[in-house]
Amino acid sequence: MASQLGIKGYPTIKYFNYGTGKSLSSAQDYQGGRTAADLTRFANDLLVKADIPPTIHEIYNQKVYSENCQGNTICVISFLPNIYESNAKERQGYLKTLVDVAKKQRNSPFSFYWL
Repeated sequence: MASQLGIKGYPTIKYFNYGTGKSLSSAQDYQGGRTAADLTRFANDLLVKADIPPTIHEIYNQKVYSENCQGNTICVISFLPNIYESNAKERQGYLKTLVDVAKKQRNSPFSFYWL
């Protein structure tokens, strides 16, 4: 596999752009820095270019929160109106706003939740 991807030394980082064919010939060399911050920034830039929305977790029990809100992250919890107090269209509007905010904060240490 290493020879098929053209890997000549280690560590080598290859990546595939989102949406393109995933053949061995479409692998690209990562040329950026090797710190965790550099790799995170690069991956987030790829997510932005591919317009992949960040994950917004619905908290429906303690386990969801406990498993996802760990480490060096700031957990932002949005309390949305009860579905009986608003309708599905309003709920989707609130969630769209939350996703838009999360996209803009993609390079920040935030995790977004709603209930």
